Amino acid sequence: MMSWRAASRSRFEAAHARRFRFDAQGFVQGAAGFTLHASEDDGVSRRAVLMLHGFNDTAQSMVYLATHLHARGYTVRVPLLPGHGRDLQAMAEASRAARWREAALTEYDALRREFDSVMVVGQSMGGALSILLATERPDMPALVLLAPYVGMPRYLQWKVLGAWLARVVQPYLRSVGGETSIHDPVARAESLGPGVVTARSLTELRRVAEDAEAALPRVWVPTLYLQSREDNRIAARDAEAHFAALGSTDKRQQWLTGCGHIISADYCRDEVALLTADWLDAHVV
Repeated sequence: MMSWRAASRSRFEAAHARRFRFDAQGFVQGAAGFTLHASEDDGVSRRAVLMLHGFNDTAQSMVYLATHLHARGYTVRVPLLPGHGRDLQAMAEASRAARWREAALTEYDALRREFDSVMVVGQSMGGALSILLATERPDMPALVLLAPYVGMPRYLQWKVLGAWLARVVQPYLRSVGGETSIHDPVARAESLGPGVVTARSLTELRRVAEDAEAALPRVWVPTLYLQSREDNRIAARDAEAHFAALGSTDKRQQWLTGCGHIISADYCRDEVALLTADWLDAHVV
């Protein structure tokens, strides 16, 4: 059984290494975090946006939106969350809820020391992290949630249990359904997500998602909630319930069509960029 497990591990890690190219720091090329600095003219540089990508994704999926916000005059910071955009062994070792939350808080506080106004945009698990961040930093001027992964459906909870059982012989599992998270075939081909999960990484995702669901009533930050009706990860009824649970009295839910779960990179990306930028502009301080 141990030899089977070792062989399975080797197959997954070798396939991952063949699929991607890695830079000198060990990151998948194109996946690393980045910062777009705004002009200092007229004090524009005094406003910034922190953007958080989703689980099993990378900063690459946020490039289009980040570029649009930068053109609006914002400094934009898109960090690569721990355990993402690296080899599979690093993913398995570093994908921890506490590390993701710490990274989000550290990045926000660093920007807040430099900029007068720091707003947050989070997608999928990054949206859940943003919800938790908003409860810890309630003076945040504005929040944008892009298909936030809040709570975990029962069928996925069973999947987590199955992953732990399978872990005895198979340390890595293929992530099912990712091919429909982006409808645009060009954008889907450019995605740098590994499409591989572990029992532990799924468990850590569940921890963040459930913590964020419990935190919704304590979010008082003005919040824009964007959701596709064709989202393959989040049911419309769940998105409606989560939006309703938000404590903020200044909130708006906007439904999109024609795209999947990763709406910052899919066919809806222009609408997402416009709605996000307008919401931030209306709440910048």
